[in-house]
Amino acid sequence: MEPARAERAVDRPRGLRYRHAVMPAQRSRSLATWRRKAVRGMAATRRSTLAFLARLPEGEILRPRTQNRWSVKDVLAHLLSCDEETIRRFRLIGRGRGDRIHWFESVADIDRFNARSVARLRRLGLRPLLRRMEEVHADLVRWFERLPTQSLRDPSHAYPVVEWLPAPGWTHEREHVGEIRAWWRDRRPALASQRLVRRTGVRSKRH
Repeated sequence: MEPARAERAVDRPRGLRYRHAVMPAQRSRSLATWRRKAVRGMAATRRSTLAFLARLPEGEILRPRTQNRWSVKDVLAHLLSCDEETIRRFRLIGRGRGDRIHWFESVADIDRFNARSVARLRRLGLRPLLRRMEEVHADLVRWFERLPTQSLRDPSHAYPVVEWLPAPGWTHEREHVGEIRAWWRDRRPALASQRLVRRTGVRSKRH
């Protein structure tokens, strides 16, 4: 959710993008089944993200402004912040205080959250950031699995968990990683050409 893409809000559960992303919980046999599917979706998405990142050179992950105003590392910091925010929501729901959840209802609200959270995490190196992502994501799944089953569709909440979780849980991450993959497909040929020029230059000097 970098500033230029703020329309992809983590919240706005009543928007069209959300309705397409929501798992068909109504067709699931139970909320417990929906939760198991959600956990699998979160785990599979994060595994795919980390497997892709393992193939990227660290210098490219750190390169500034490759993802609009952000680096790939900034996007990872953003995903970590989204996980932390989701845990805060789960904790409130677990305490019976879902009414205290802060929803991002405006672009300005989203931009402020993004700017603060990404700036806060820039002090972390890449490896500490990846470790923190792993720890927080595991914590997120634990909190999710602890929630009372009926709280997943509690009518007293402004937005039920089954409606808002898919975006911060997995679809938002897939969108960001899809953009990084597209950037990397375009970037790789240029890097290969640069390496070839450098190697050719070295050989020509030897002759």
